[in-house]
Amino acid sequence: MDRTTRNSRWDREPKLGSNGKPVVARLCDDDIAIFKLLGRYRYLPSDYLAALSGRSLPLLHARLEILCRKPNCYIDRPHQQRDNANANTRRVVYELDNKGADELNNRGIAFFRKKYFKKFAHELMACTVASSFEIGATANPSIRIISWPELTASPQMPAAAKQLSNPQVLLISGDEKQNEIASDWRPFVIERNFATKSYFFVFGFEVDCGTEPIDTTDSERSAIRNKFGAYLTALERDVPRHRYGATTFMIPFITTTEARMRSMIGLLERMNPGQLARRFLFKHIPSFTAFEKPAPATGHMLTEPWHRAGFAPFSFVE
Repeated sequence: MDRTTRNSRWDREPKLGSNGKPVVARLCDDDIAIFKLLGRYRYLPSDYLAALSGRSLPLLHARLEILCRKPNCYIDRPHQQRDNANANTRRVVYELDNKGADELNNRGIAFFRKKYFKKFAHELMACTVASSFEIGATANPSIRIISWPELTASPQMPAAAKQLSNPQVLLISGDEKQNEIASDWRPFVIERNFATKSYFFVFGFEVDCGTEPIDTTDSERSAIRNKFGAYLTALERDVPRHRYGATTFMIPFITTTEARMRSMIGLLERMNPGQLARRFLFKHIPSFTAFEKPAPATGHMLTEPWHRAGFAPFSFVE
């Protein structure tokens, strides 16, 4: 390989040092911190990694290049991101590779292993939404995110909930059958420590990439109406309190355009949910395939108000 040749952002050819030999990464605590973030969020663009780790983006870029390339290969750049027409000019998205996963495993740290997702855009959107909550909480000393593992250690959590194999699935008992609905992220609690402490149980969130119909008369299709109906039934039957001990059960929906968000809000209003509509929160951010700039690597999911159907906007920080 010619040392004067610039590496492609998509290949894994080694980065050469001044001696003409491949640069070998000697892992440090900052590298392990990056592995832990990718083990927790699966897919993250470089600017989100910088915001979550508190590192300089240019310096982090240089380190990610080394960690990604041969002979290191601790992290990878999922090829699905190249489906975006602007992939060559956007922030690179990273994931944990098997070698990085092994490092976490050797340290007894929980993580998600590398996995191929057909719905890459959906999974990436979920990861950036969840990480935005964390970024916002990190910047505000009065707010804390209580993750699912921490919740299961709480004495307030019902014993049955602690044993759930998948806390993202909410079972709804009907008269003749048992239905279920699954969120796109693990439940968490937002703790606010202002004049007094308050808590909001967030049942993960629903990420909508615009692939499902807003409304349909076909009950077998995964329509937004069906999701609204399932959540409303769960709230009416007080399932969140019985299952999780939660009295402030919030259900965020994040979609890709303002027009689609308004359609969702309009549909919920037509379903006449009454006071239960207060529990549904709505936002929109650009889709992965949009020509618009991606959502910024900030805490906007936590710090900026959410829209609601028939109620004033809701803020987690006020």
